[in-house]
Amino acid sequence: MNALHRMPHRSLRWLASGLVLTTLFSCSLFGQSPIHGWGIDNRGQISGIPSGGSFIQVAAGEQHGLALTSDGSIEAWGRDNEGQVSSTPSGNGFTMVAGGRLHSLALRSDGSIQSWGGDPHGQISNTPTGSGFTRIAAGAWHSLALHADGSIVCWGGDISDIGGFGGQVSQSPAGTGFIHVGAGRTSSFALRSDGSIVAWGYDNYSVVSGIPTGTGFVDVSAGAVHAMAQRADGSLVSWGSNSCNVVTFTPFGPGPTHAAVGMAHSAAILANGSVASWGCEQWSGVVSDTPPGGGFSSLSAGAQFTLALRNTDGGNSFCYGDETGWLCPCGAYGNAGQGCANSSGTHGASLEAFGQAQLSNDSFRLVVSGVPGSKPGLILQGKNQLFNALGVRTGDGLLCVGGNSLRSQVQMTVAGATTFTDFQGSGFGASAYGLAIPTNYQFWYRDLQNSCSGAGFNFSNAWMVTWTP
Repeated sequence: MNALHRMPHRSLRWLASGLVLTTLFSCSLFGQSPIHGWGIDNRGQISGIPSGGSFIQVAAGEQHGLALTSDGSIEAWGRDNEGQVSSTPSGNGFTMVAGGRLHSLALRSDGSIQSWGGDPHGQISNTPTGSGFTRIAAGAWHSLALHADGSIVCWGGDISDIGGFGGQVSQSPAGTGFIHVGAGRTSSFALRSDGSIVAWGYDNYSVVSGIPTGTGFVDVSAGAVHAMAQRADGSLVSWGSNSCNVVTFTPFGPGPTHAAVGMAHSAAILANGSVASWGCEQWSGVVSDTPPGGGFSSLSAGAQFTLALRNTDGGNSFCYGDETGWLCPCGAYGNAGQGCANSSGTHGASLEAFGQAQLSNDSFRLVVSGVPGSKPGLILQGKNQLFNALGVRTGDGLLCVGGNSLRSQVQMTVAGATTFTDFQGSGFGASAYGLAIPTNYQFWYRDLQNSCSGAGFNFSNAWMVTWTP
Protein backbone atom coordinates (compact mmCIF):
# COMPACT_ATOMS: atom_id res chain seq x y z
CA MET A 1 0.00 0.00 0.00
CA ASN A 2 1.38 3.37 -1.03
CA ALA A 3 0.20 6.31 1.04
CA LEU A 4 0.04 9.27 -1.32
CA HIS A 5 0.56 12.82 -0.10
CA ARG A 6 0.61 16.06 -2.05
CA MET A 7 1.88 19.39 -0.67
CA PRO A 8 -0.77 22.11 -0.29
CA HIS A 9 -1.36 24.64 -3.07
CA ARG A 10 -3.40 27.18 -1.11
CA SER A 11 -4.72 27.78 2.41
CA LEU A 12 -7.98 26.74 4.03
CA ARG A 13 -8.85 27.90 7.55
CA TRP A 14 -11.65 26.83 9.89
CA LEU A 15 -12.94 29.65 12.13
CA ALA A 16 -15.60 29.65 14.82
CA SER A 17 -18.10 31.21 12.41
CA GLY A 18 -17.57 28.51 9.78
CA LEU A 19 -15.43 27.97 6.73
CA VAL A 20 -13.32 30.86 5.43
CA LEU A 21 -11.84 30.31 2.00
CA THR A 22 -8.76 32.27 0.96
CA THR A 23 -7.12 32.15 -2.47
CA LEU A 24 -8.93 29.01 -3.51
CA PHE A 25 -7.64 26.40 -5.90
CA SER A 26 -10.38 24.58 -7.78
CA CYS A 27 -9.79 21.26 -9.43
CA SER A 28 -11.75 18.47 -11.04
CA LEU A 29 -10.13 15.16 -11.90
CA PHE A 30 -11.85 12.37 -13.75
CA GLY A 31 -11.00 9.98 -16.54
CA GLN A 32 -7.55 9.04 -15.15
CA SER A 33 -8.73 6.89 -12.26
CA PRO A 34 -11.86 5.00 -11.21
CA ILE A 35 -11.94 7.53 -8.34
CA HIS A 36 -13.29 10.91 -9.43
CA GLY A 37 -12.79 14.03 -7.34
CA TRP A 38 -14.00 17.60 -7.69
CA GLY A 39 -13.97 20.82 -5.67
CA ILE A 40 -11.12 22.44 -3.72
CA ASP A 41 -7.67 20.89 -4.13
CA ASN A 42 -5.61 22.94 -1.67
CA ARG A 43 -4.19 19.88 0.10
CA GLY A 44 -3.93 17.42 -2.78
CA GLN A 45 -7.26 15.84 -1.91
CA ILE A 46 -8.03 15.70 -5.65
CA SER A 47 -4.68 15.87 -7.46
CA GLY A 48 -3.36 13.15 -5.13
CA ILE A 49 -6.03 10.62 -6.08
CA PRO A 50 -4.31 7.29 -6.94
CA SER A 51 -4.49 6.24 -10.57
CA GLY A 52 -5.56 2.76 -11.56
CA GLY A 53 -6.33 0.16 -8.97
CA SER A 54 -9.36 -1.89 -8.06
CA PHE A 55 -11.37 -0.03 -5.44
CA ILE A 56 -14.66 -0.80 -3.68
CA GLN A 57 -15.16 2.24 -1.39
CA VAL A 58 -14.05 5.87 -1.05
CA ALA A 59 -14.16 8.05 2.07
CA ALA A 60 -13.42 11.77 2.40
CA GLY A 61 -11.98 13.40 5.49
CA GLU A 62 -11.95 17.16 5.85
CA GLN A 63 -9.00 17.56 3.46
CA HIS A 64 -7.82 14.02 2.80
CA GLY A 65 -9.13 10.98 0.99
CA LEU A 66 -9.18 7.24 1.60
CA ALA A 67 -9.96 4.34 -0.70
CA LEU A 68 -10.47 0.67 0.09
CA THR A 69 -9.14 -1.75 -2.51
CA SER A 70 -10.75 -5.03 -3.51
CA ASP A 71 -8.07 -6.97 -1.58
CA GLY A 72 -8.88 -5.07 1.60
CA SER A 73 -5.87 -2.73 1.62
CA ILE A 74 -6.10 1.07 2.01
CA GLU A 75 -4.85 3.96 -0.13
CA ALA A 76 -4.70 7.47 1.39
CA TRP A 77 -3.81 10.93 0.05
CA GLY A 78 -4.20 14.64 0.78
CA ARG A 79 -3.52 16.62 3.95
CA ASP A 80 -1.06 14.81 6.24
CA ASN A 81 -0.20 17.25 9.04
CA GLU A 82 -1.19 14.75 11.75
CA GLY A 83 -0.35 11.47 10.03
CA GLN A 84 -3.89 10.90 8.74
CA VAL A 85 -2.25 9.80 5.46
CA SER A 86 1.31 8.69 6.22
CA SER A 87 0.29 6.54 9.20
CA THR A 88 -2.23 4.56 7.18
CA PRO A 89 -1.89 0.87 8.14
CA SER A 90 -0.40 -1.50 5.61
CA GLY A 91 -1.64 -4.95 4.76
CA ASN A 92 -5.13 -6.07 3.79
CA GLY A 93 -8.19 -7.50 5.49
CA PHE A 94 -9.99 -4.17 5.92
CA THR A 95 -13.67 -3.87 5.00
CA MET A 96 -14.53 -0.17 5.56
CA VAL A 97 -12.77 3.20 5.91
CA ALA A 98 -13.83 6.59 7.29
CA GLY A 99 -12.17 10.00 7.45
CA GLY A 100 -12.44 12.73 10.11
CA ARG A 101 -10.88 16.19 10.34
CA LEU A 102 -7.34 15.09 11.25
CA HIS A 103 -7.81 11.37 11.81
CA SER A 104 -8.78 8.25 9.89
CA LEU A 105 -10.15 4.87 10.86
CA ALA A 106 -10.78 1.48 9.32
CA LEU A 107 -12.76 -1.64 10.13
CA ARG A 108 -11.11 -5.05 9.83
CA SER A 109 -12.81 -8.23 8.63
CA ASP A 110 -12.95 -9.54 12.24
CA GLY A 111 -14.85 -6.43 13.31
CA SER A 112 -11.94 -4.73 15.08
CA ILE A 113 -11.17 -1.02 14.55
CA GLN A 114 -7.88 0.68 13.76
CA SER A 115 -7.44 4.48 14.00
CA TRP A 116 -4.56 6.76 13.08
CA GLY A 117 -3.71 10.45 12.70
CA GLY A 118 -4.24 13.37 15.09
CA ASP A 119 -5.17 12.49 18.67
CA PRO A 120 -5.74 15.77 20.57
CA HIS A 121 -9.09 14.57 21.93
CA GLY A 122 -8.57 10.82 22.16
CA GLN A 123 -9.71 10.01 18.62
CA ILE A 124 -6.93 7.43 18.43
CA SER A 125 -5.99 6.53 22.00
CA ASN A 126 -9.60 5.89 23.03
CA THR A 127 -10.47 3.68 20.05
CA PRO A 128 -12.45 0.71 21.39
CA THR A 129 -10.65 -2.61 21.51
CA GLY A 130 -12.09 -6.00 20.73
CA SER A 131 -14.02 -7.18 17.68
CA GLY A 132 -17.58 -7.58 16.50
CA PHE A 133 -18.09 -4.06 15.16
CA THR A 134 -19.98 -3.77 11.88
CA ARG A 135 -19.84 -0.08 10.93
CA ILE A 136 -17.73 3.03 11.62
CA ALA A 137 -18.20 6.77 11.15
CA ALA A 138 -15.95 9.80 11.76
CA GLY A 139 -16.74 13.40 12.68
CA ALA A 140 -14.29 16.27 13.11
CA TRP A 141 -12.98 15.24 16.54
CA HIS A 142 -14.95 12.11 17.34
CA SER A 143 -15.83 8.68 15.95
CA LEU A 144 -18.64 6.16 16.27
CA ALA A 145 -18.91 2.42 15.84
CA LEU A 146 -21.88 0.07 15.66
CA HIS A 147 -21.49 -3.32 17.33
CA ALA A 148 -23.08 -6.53 16.04
CA ASP A 149 -25.29 -6.59 19.14
CA GLY A 150 -26.87 -3.30 18.03
CA SER A 151 -25.11 -1.08 20.58
CA ILE A 152 -23.18 2.12 19.83
CA VAL A 153 -19.71 3.16 21.01
CA CYS A 154 -18.55 6.80 20.70
CA TRP A 155 -15.12 8.21 21.50
CA GLY A 156 -12.97 11.30 20.97
CA GLY A 157 -13.69 14.98 21.58
CA ASP A 158 -17.00 16.03 23.10
CA ILE A 159 -16.73 19.66 21.93
CA SER A 160 -18.64 22.11 19.76
CA ASP A 161 -17.37 24.20 16.85
CA ILE A 162 -17.13 27.26 19.08
CA GLY A 163 -15.52 25.46 22.01
CA GLY A 164 -17.13 24.02 25.07
CA PHE A 165 -19.54 21.13 25.39
CA GLY A 166 -20.87 19.45 22.27
CA GLY A 167 -22.23 16.17 23.57
CA GLN A 168 -21.59 14.13 20.43
CA VAL A 169 -19.78 11.50 22.55
CA SER A 170 -21.17 11.69 26.09
CA GLN A 171 -24.81 11.89 25.04
CA SER A 172 -24.72 8.74 22.90
CA PRO A 173 -27.75 6.50 23.52
CA ALA A 174 -27.39 3.36 25.60
CA GLY A 175 -28.84 -0.04 24.84
CA THR A 176 -29.15 -2.06 21.66
CA GLY A 177 -31.48 -2.17 18.67
CA PHE A 178 -29.50 0.17 16.41
CA ILE A 179 -28.67 -0.73 12.82
CA HIS A 180 -26.65 2.23 11.48
CA VAL A 181 -24.46 5.13 12.66
CA GLY A 182 -23.41 8.38 11.00
CA ALA A 183 -21.30 11.37 12.04
CA GLY A 184 -21.55 15.07 11.35
CA ARG A 185 -18.78 17.51 12.11
CA THR A 186 -19.84 17.86 15.76
CA SER A 187 -23.01 15.74 15.84
CA SER A 188 -23.85 12.04 15.85
CA PHE A 189 -26.70 10.01 14.35
CA ALA A 190 -28.07 6.49 14.50
CA LEU A 191 -30.94 4.50 13.07
CA ARG A 192 -33.08 2.19 15.16
CA SER A 193 -34.24 -1.16 13.80
CA ASP A 194 -37.54 0.44 12.70
CA GLY A 195 -35.67 3.02 10.64
CA SER A 196 -36.30 5.97 12.97
CA ILE A 197 -33.50 8.50 13.51
CA VAL A 198 -31.76 9.35 16.78
CA ALA A 199 -29.45 12.39 16.96
CA TRP A 200 -27.25 13.94 19.65
CA GLY A 201 -24.42 16.47 19.96
CA TYR A 202 -23.97 20.12 19.03
CA ASP A 203 -27.29 21.45 17.67
CA ASN A 204 -25.99 24.10 15.28
CA TYR A 205 -28.82 25.16 12.90
CA SER A 206 -31.07 22.50 14.53
CA VAL A 207 -29.10 19.70 12.88
CA VAL A 208 -29.89 17.57 15.96
CA SER A 209 -33.32 18.79 17.07
CA GLY A 210 -34.60 19.09 13.51
CA ILE A 211 -34.33 15.41 12.56
CA PRO A 212 -37.33 14.08 10.61
CA THR A 213 -39.78 11.96 12.52
CA GLY A 214 -41.20 8.64 11.43
CA THR A 215 -39.66 5.32 10.46
CA GLY A 216 -38.33 3.63 7.33
CA PHE A 217 -35.01 5.45 6.98
CA VAL A 218 -32.00 3.38 5.88
CA ASP A 219 -29.12 5.90 5.92
CA VAL A 220 -28.20 9.23 7.49
CA SER A 221 -25.22 11.51 6.86
CA ALA A 222 -24.28 15.00 8.02
CA GLY A 223 -21.82 17.84 7.57
CA ALA A 224 -21.24 20.85 9.81
CA VAL A 225 -24.61 22.59 9.64
CA HIS A 226 -26.97 20.36 7.64
CA ALA A 227 -27.84 16.68 7.39
CA MET A 228 -29.62 14.27 5.07
CA ALA A 229 -31.43 10.96 5.51
CA GLN A 230 -32.48 8.39 2.95
CA ARG A 231 -35.71 6.41 3.01
CA ALA A 232 -36.06 2.81 1.92
CA ASP A 233 -37.35 3.91 -1.50
CA GLY A 234 -34.22 6.01 -2.03
CA SER A 235 -35.90 9.38 -1.47
CA LEU A 236 -33.91 11.96 0.50
CA VAL A 237 -34.82 14.38 3.29
CA SER A 238 -32.53 17.26 4.34
CA TRP A 239 -32.61 19.62 7.33
CA GLY A 240 -30.46 22.23 9.05
CA SER A 241 -28.90 25.29 7.45
CA ASN A 242 -30.38 26.08 4.03
CA SER A 243 -27.39 28.08 2.82
CA CYS A 244 -27.36 28.14 -1.00
CA ASN A 245 -30.61 26.13 -0.93
CA VAL A 246 -28.70 22.98 0.04
CA VAL A 247 -31.83 21.77 1.87
CA THR A 248 -34.44 23.11 -0.55
CA PHE A 249 -32.78 21.68 -3.65
CA THR A 250 -32.49 18.14 -2.28
CA PRO A 251 -33.85 15.75 -4.97
CA PHE A 252 -37.32 14.47 -4.11
CA GLY A 253 -38.96 11.20 -5.01
CA PRO A 254 -37.52 7.66 -5.07
CA GLY A 255 -34.33 6.71 -6.83
CA PRO A 256 -31.01 7.83 -5.26
CA THR A 257 -28.84 4.96 -4.06
CA HIS A 258 -26.07 6.77 -2.14
CA ALA A 259 -25.89 10.24 -0.54
CA ALA A 260 -23.16 12.40 1.03
CA VAL A 261 -23.02 15.71 2.92
CA GLY A 262 -20.14 18.21 2.90
CA MET A 263 -19.60 21.56 4.59
CA ALA A 264 -22.28 23.40 2.60
CA HIS A 265 -23.02 21.04 -0.27
CA SER A 266 -24.59 17.65 -0.82
CA ALA A 267 -24.30 14.95 -3.47
CA ALA A 268 -26.07 11.74 -4.40
CA ILE A 269 -25.71 8.82 -6.77
CA LEU A 270 -28.97 8.58 -8.69
CA ALA A 271 -30.75 5.41 -9.75
CA ASN A 272 -29.13 5.53 -13.21
CA GLY A 273 -25.63 5.58 -11.68
CA SER A 274 -24.96 9.28 -12.35
CA VAL A 275 -23.98 11.82 -9.68
CA ALA A 276 -25.90 14.97 -8.77
CA SER A 277 -24.46 17.79 -6.61
CA TRP A 278 -26.14 20.87 -5.15
CA GLY A 279 -25.58 23.60 -2.56
CA CYS A 280 -22.88 26.25 -2.17
CA GLU A 281 -20.67 26.51 -5.24
CA GLN A 282 -18.64 29.56 -4.12
CA TRP A 283 -15.42 29.32 -6.21
CA SER A 284 -14.65 25.68 -5.67
CA GLY A 285 -16.39 23.75 -8.46
CA VAL A 286 -17.84 21.41 -5.84
CA VAL A 287 -21.18 21.61 -7.67
CA SER A 288 -20.38 22.70 -11.23
CA ASP A 289 -17.53 20.22 -11.77
CA THR A 290 -19.61 17.15 -10.92
CA PRO A 291 -18.40 14.39 -13.30
CA PRO A 292 -20.67 13.33 -16.16
CA GLY A 293 -21.76 9.82 -17.01
CA GLY A 294 -22.91 6.91 -14.88
CA GLY A 295 -21.62 3.75 -13.29
CA PHE A 296 -20.81 5.28 -9.88
CA SER A 297 -21.08 3.03 -6.83
CA SER A 298 -19.52 4.84 -3.83
CA LEU A 299 -19.65 8.50 -2.76
CA SER A 300 -18.21 10.62 0.06
CA ALA A 301 -17.99 14.36 0.74
CA GLY A 302 -15.25 16.30 2.50
CA ALA A 303 -15.38 19.93 3.60
CA GLN A 304 -15.36 21.43 0.08
CA PHE A 305 -14.67 18.46 -2.19
CA THR A 306 -16.37 15.20 -3.16
CA LEU A 307 -15.08 11.76 -4.11
CA ALA A 308 -16.99 9.24 -6.20
CA LEU A 309 -16.00 5.77 -7.36
CA ARG A 310 -16.93 4.58 -10.82
CA ASN A 311 -17.28 0.85 -11.40
CA THR A 312 -14.64 -0.24 -13.93
CA ASP A 313 -15.27 -3.95 -14.31
CA GLY A 314 -17.02 -3.62 -17.70
CA GLY A 315 -19.92 -5.84 -16.71
CA ASN A 316 -23.63 -5.10 -16.66
CA SER A 317 -26.33 -5.33 -14.04
CA PHE A 318 -29.71 -6.77 -15.01
CA CYS A 319 -32.93 -8.29 -13.66
CA TYR A 320 -34.29 -5.81 -11.13
CA GLY A 321 -37.14 -5.97 -8.64
CA ASP A 322 -38.22 -2.36 -9.19
CA GLU A 323 -41.14 -2.82 -11.62
CA THR A 324 -38.89 -2.31 -14.66
CA GLY A 325 -39.22 -6.00 -15.54
CA TRP A 326 -41.18 -8.99 -14.23
CA LEU A 327 -43.44 -8.40 -11.24
CA CYS A 328 -42.03 -9.20 -7.78
CA PRO A 329 -43.95 -11.74 -5.68
CA CYS A 330 -46.53 -10.07 -3.41
CA GLY A 331 -45.86 -6.73 -5.14
CA ALA A 332 -42.78 -6.24 -2.92
CA TYR A 333 -40.76 -3.96 -5.16
CA GLY A 334 -37.24 -2.88 -4.27
CA ASN A 335 -35.18 0.17 -5.17
CA ALA A 336 -34.08 0.87 -8.72
CA GLY A 337 -31.33 -1.53 -9.75
CA GLN A 338 -31.83 -3.87 -6.78
CA GLY A 339 -33.67 -7.08 -6.07
CA CYS A 340 -37.24 -7.38 -4.80
CA ALA A 341 -37.87 -5.86 -1.36
CA ASN A 342 -36.81 -7.86 1.67
CA SER A 343 -39.37 -9.41 4.00
CA SER A 344 -38.49 -6.79 6.63
CA GLY A 345 -39.86 -4.11 4.31
CA THR A 346 -36.46 -2.59 3.51
CA HIS A 347 -35.12 -2.04 0.00
CA GLY A 348 -33.95 -5.02 -2.01
CA ALA A 349 -30.49 -6.55 -1.94
CA SER A 350 -27.88 -5.17 -4.34
CA LEU A 351 -25.14 -7.05 -6.20
CA GLU A 352 -22.22 -5.10 -7.68
CA ALA A 353 -19.03 -6.28 -9.39
CA PHE A 354 -15.63 -4.65 -8.87
CA GLY A 355 -12.21 -5.26 -10.36
CA GLN A 356 -11.41 -6.84 -13.70
CA ALA A 357 -12.99 -10.10 -14.89
CA GLN A 358 -9.57 -11.21 -16.06
CA LEU A 359 -7.71 -14.46 -15.41
CA SER A 360 -4.33 -12.72 -15.20
CA ASN A 361 -5.57 -10.15 -12.67
CA ASP A 362 -7.06 -11.67 -9.53
CA SER A 363 -9.10 -8.61 -8.61
CA PHE A 364 -12.69 -9.58 -9.42
CA ARG A 365 -15.09 -9.24 -6.48
CA LEU A 366 -18.84 -9.53 -6.10
CA VAL A 367 -20.11 -7.27 -3.32
CA VAL A 368 -23.54 -7.78 -1.78
CA SER A 369 -25.37 -5.17 0.30
CA GLY A 370 -28.88 -4.40 1.47
CA VAL A 371 -29.64 -7.81 2.98
CA PRO A 372 -31.75 -7.52 6.18
CA GLY A 373 -29.29 -8.29 8.98
CA SER A 374 -26.95 -11.28 9.14
CA LYS A 375 -28.21 -13.95 6.76
CA PRO A 376 -26.66 -16.94 4.96
CA GLY A 377 -26.42 -16.73 1.19
CA LEU A 378 -24.52 -17.87 -1.86
CA ILE A 379 -23.72 -16.79 -5.40
CA LEU A 380 -25.48 -18.51 -8.30
CA GLN A 381 -23.53 -18.68 -11.54
CA GLY A 382 -25.10 -19.57 -14.86
CA LYS A 383 -24.80 -19.29 -18.63
CA ASN A 384 -28.34 -18.09 -19.23
CA GLN A 385 -30.38 -15.01 -18.37
CA LEU A 386 -33.89 -16.19 -17.59
CA PHE A 387 -37.04 -14.82 -19.23
CA ASN A 388 -35.16 -12.39 -21.50
CA ALA A 389 -33.06 -11.13 -18.55
CA LEU A 390 -36.20 -10.20 -16.57
CA GLY A 391 -36.12 -13.22 -14.26
CA VAL A 392 -38.67 -15.76 -13.07
CA ARG A 393 -40.76 -15.29 -9.92
CA THR A 394 -39.79 -17.68 -7.14
CA GLY A 395 -39.60 -17.35 -3.38
CA ASP A 396 -39.75 -13.66 -2.46
CA GLY A 397 -37.84 -12.50 -5.53
CA LEU A 398 -36.75 -13.06 -9.10
CA LEU A 399 -34.45 -15.89 -10.20
CA CYS A 400 -32.40 -14.35 -12.99
CA VAL A 401 -29.69 -16.88 -13.97
CA GLY A 402 -29.87 -20.49 -15.09
CA GLY A 403 -28.56 -22.99 -17.60
CA ASN A 404 -26.01 -25.38 -16.12
CA SER A 405 -25.82 -23.19 -13.03
CA LEU A 406 -23.24 -23.53 -10.24
CA ARG A 407 -23.28 -22.40 -6.62
CA SER A 408 -20.56 -20.91 -4.45
CA GLN A 409 -20.02 -21.79 -0.81
CA VAL A 410 -22.48 -20.26 1.64
CA GLN A 411 -21.34 -17.05 3.37
CA MET A 412 -22.94 -15.12 6.22
CA THR A 413 -23.60 -11.45 5.69
CA VAL A 414 -22.40 -9.01 8.35
CA ALA A 415 -24.72 -6.02 8.83
CA GLY A 416 -26.39 -7.03 5.57
CA ALA A 417 -23.25 -7.16 3.40
CA THR A 418 -20.62 -9.64 2.23
CA THR A 419 -17.97 -9.97 -0.47
CA PHE A 420 -17.21 -13.02 -2.63
CA THR A 421 -13.65 -13.50 -3.94
CA ASP A 422 -11.38 -16.16 -5.48
CA PHE A 423 -13.23 -16.47 -8.79
CA GLN A 424 -9.99 -17.05 -10.70
CA GLY A 425 -8.55 -19.54 -8.24
CA SER A 426 -11.42 -22.03 -8.07
CA GLY A 427 -13.59 -24.16 -10.30
CA PHE A 428 -16.42 -21.78 -9.51
CA GLY A 429 -15.81 -18.64 -11.55
CA ALA A 430 -13.81 -17.92 -14.66
CA SER A 431 -12.96 -21.51 -15.55
CA ALA A 432 -16.54 -22.82 -15.36
CA TYR A 433 -17.68 -21.82 -18.84
CA GLY A 434 -14.51 -20.56 -20.49
CA LEU A 435 -13.20 -17.28 -21.80
CA ALA A 436 -15.14 -14.85 -23.99
CA ILE A 437 -18.42 -16.42 -22.81
CA PRO A 438 -20.88 -14.25 -20.86
CA THR A 439 -21.16 -15.42 -17.26
CA ASN A 440 -24.07 -14.39 -15.04
CA TYR A 441 -24.09 -14.04 -11.25
CA GLN A 442 -26.82 -13.55 -8.64
CA PHE A 443 -26.99 -13.63 -4.83
CA TRP A 444 -29.51 -16.00 -3.17
CA TYR A 445 -30.15 -15.53 0.54
CA ARG A 446 -32.37 -16.65 3.41
CA ASP A 447 -35.05 -14.11 4.30
CA LEU A 448 -37.31 -15.76 6.84
CA GLN A 449 -38.92 -12.83 8.62
CA ASN A 450 -42.49 -12.35 7.38
CA SER A 451 -41.68 -14.05 4.08
CA CYS A 452 -44.41 -12.87 1.73
CA SER A 453 -44.43 -16.12 -0.26
CA GLY A 454 -43.78 -18.41 2.68
CA ALA A 455 -40.64 -19.76 0.98
CA GLY A 456 -38.25 -17.76 3.16
CA PHE A 457 -35.66 -16.80 0.54
CA ASN A 458 -34.94 -13.91 -1.82
CA PHE A 459 -32.52 -12.74 -4.52
CA SER A 460 -30.46 -9.69 -5.40
CA ASN A 461 -30.32 -8.27 -8.90
CA ALA A 462 -27.96 -10.10 -11.30
CA TRP A 463 -24.66 -9.21 -12.94
CA MET A 464 -23.12 -10.32 -16.24
CA VAL A 465 -19.42 -10.28 -17.14
CA THR A 466 -17.33 -11.75 -19.92
CA TRP A 467 -14.07 -13.25 -18.71
CA THR A 468 -10.85 -12.36 -20.56
CA PRO A 469 -7.32 -13.87 -20.43
